Amino acid sequence: MSNPIGPYKFKEVEEGVIKFWEKKEIYPKQKKKGEGKEKFFFIQGPPYTSGKIHIAHAWNNSLKDLVLRYKRMKGLDVFDRAAYDMHGLPTARKVMELHNLKQKEDIEKFGVENFIKECIKWSIEKAKMMDQDLWRLGVWMDYENACYPINNSYMEGEWFLVKKAHEKGRLYEGLRTMSWCATCQTAMAKHECEYKEVKEPSIFVKFPVKGKENEYLIIWTTTPWTITYNLAIMVHPELEYVKAKVGDEVWVLAKGLAAPVIQNFTEHKLEIIDEFPGKQLEGLEYEHPWNNKWDHYKEIKAKHPKTHTVILSEEYVNLSAGTGLVHCAPGCGPEDFEVGHKNNIPAFNNLKEDGIFPEGMAEFSGLTAKKDDEKFVESLEKEGALIATTEVEHDYAHCERCRNPVIFRTTKQWFFKVEDLKERMIDENEKVYWVPETVKRAFRSWLENLRDNSITKQRYWGTPVPIWRCEGCSKYEVIGSALELKEKAGHCPENLHKPWIDEVEISCDCGGKMKRLPDVLDVWIDAGTLCWNILDYPQNKKLFNELFPSDFILEAKEQVRGWFNLLVVSSLLALDRHPFKSVYVHGMLTDIEGRKMSKSLGNVISPYELIDKYG
Repeated sequence: MSNPIGPYKFKEVEEGVIKFWEKKEIYPKQKKKGEGKEKFFFIQGPPYTSGKIHIAHAWNNSLKDLVLRYKRMKGLDVFDRAAYDMHGLPTARKVMELHNLKQKEDIEKFGVENFIKECIKWSIEKAKMMDQDLWRLGVWMDYENACYPINNSYMEGEWFLVKKAHEKGRLYEGLRTMSWCATCQTAMAKHECEYKEVKEPSIFVKFPVKGKENEYLIIWTTTPWTITYNLAIMVHPELEYVKAKVGDEVWVLAKGLAAPVIQNFTEHKLEIIDEFPGKQLEGLEYEHPWNNKWDHYKEIKAKHPKTHTVILSEEYVNLSAGTGLVHCAPGCGPEDFEVGHKNNIPAFNNLKEDGIFPEGMAEFSGLTAKKDDEKFVESLEKEGALIATTEVEHDYAHCERCRNPVIFRTTKQWFFKVEDLKERMIDENEKVYWVPETVKRAFRSWLENLRDNSITKQRYWGTPVPIWRCEGCSKYEVIGSALELKEKAGHCPENLHKPWIDEVEISCDCGGKMKRLPDVLDVWIDAGTLCWNILDYPQNKKLFNELFPSDFILEAKEQVRGWFNLLVVSSLLALDRHPFKSVYVHGMLTDIEGRKMSKSLGNVISPYELIDKYG
């Protein structure tokens, strides 16, 4: 029996359907059909403009189209404007690769203006490519009016947030110990770090007790380079500690960890000569093994008497590993910084932006933090301070962009004060409809651990920080729009990016000149302000009043710590309102090793082999 129809030719049908859509203007007609009907406000989670889409893009956007198409078929007036992420490291690194630029100095030689123009060009080209790919998949969105964060109006929407935070007393500049990528030479926000299990050396080190011959405080650390910046040792006030005889020496360590440490790393058995609670150690002075290498410690001690003493901490000392005495370097970790601040011990960390130790650090000058850990271990051994080296497996933070391990630096950054808003955010979260329910609990957990958000980056490509400070009296102005800048400075550049914006100065009351801070805003502010920028607010108040907050958003579960969090923080700071009503969260497509698919990892699968064959 013959088959008069023949085989179904998917690709030919696809091509015919797309041509039909375009010729008959089906998408605009369907949009027009919903005008005046019940409105449905959807926010597109902005993907980075990386060019050709991969399989995770296809999956994510197909799910979105499923919901939007259903709402249109029900007769709703669907707001479906496409949006993209363009600022930030991915674009900057691609442009740097194209022009063989290795570091910030190379960008300066290339010319910041040229670099920014290339970033803009790259972003728009890749956005257009993604528009075409998603349209071919049948994902209907308003691509002609796509929301680009590189446009002035969008950047003004970010300035609006910074201005609002300032007006509410929630913008401040502070010295903080932060995660730092030495490769990208910039501070890292918590959500920009990813954790990988690594094998690394850990060391047991002895610090001489001041005034006591052969008596030592024993600490353990997985970051040998940070011993350089040790300024205190933490103990738990309620745990039991001992003095144990080890040959001719007396070691001080937690009773619960004394036996394994002594028996594993010496030829001696545990011989306790004294027992006492940790609180009795408070204030005990010790000497640093590298005390005579430089004058930094003496200078710090003169101003901060608790330097190189034992301090108490219930929160950060336990018996899970180590010795029960915790090495504290306030310049090398947020927890250490917090404890140091409580005890008036400063954050000492003089690393350069590229993670290299500066001049004045004896034989360590020119070494790279973390990378050259073995050099610090060798020095401790020469000083007779090293007890043992062991290998440990643990999770360690890496830059999500360059994939290199992060370090810590103490830098001045600008922050949004949000920690005291936790309860409000948690209460608002209870009103949101989450699918699945487990993600709602995960988001609550994230909010419970929320810290003040750093908003500044030491980069070129990004929305410029809208803060002008006087070089004379240090007074500063926070600018909320291009119009306000023009009113106060007398002019405003056509493009708000660096380097043009840096040419604008504001006259100060003291007779001096205010110059813009050189930093750019963290790209998370691009993403967080999308909830109003996609509506062209604050310029377009009518549309905002009609639609805000969003009826629906949809993204992968990784956005619990990312975009979902950023939307909530931004919206409550600027608008005192929650930004969305309902969320659907899908799982992530992973490779065979269970890793998230990402172009930067090189593990993505292109859907084009199937699409080109089957449509």
